[in-house]
Amino acid sequence: MKGIGVDIVDLERLDINNLHFVKRILSDREFQLYHQMKSDQRRLEFLGGRFAGKEAYLKAYHKGIGGINFQDIEILNDESGCPFLNDENAQISISHEKKYAVAFVIVEK
Repeated sequence: MKGIGVDIVDLERLDINNLHFVKRILSDREFQLYHQMKSDQRRLEFLGGRFAGKEAYLKAYHKGIGGINFQDIEILNDESGCPFLNDENAQISISHEKKYAVAFVIVEK
């Protein structure tokens, strides 16, 4: 299946102090990275980017929320800082601007 997906998140709507919510969005490895971040702003951007990326991934696969568990979708960064998904058939781009995070996913196969 081929598909594209895009999502945007208003960072002001995310509660980085609600660890139950954060753990519902992030995989275990993403959660470890989240806790290593030095500032609340960086944690907010990270969480927002992962949330938008996972929503965009679900849209690219034509799945609704709940179609795939968010913890099963993992977005990490390579050595140069570029994000990648734990799906070799998918490509992702994430961007942040002031109070928004946006992600775009292409599924190639």
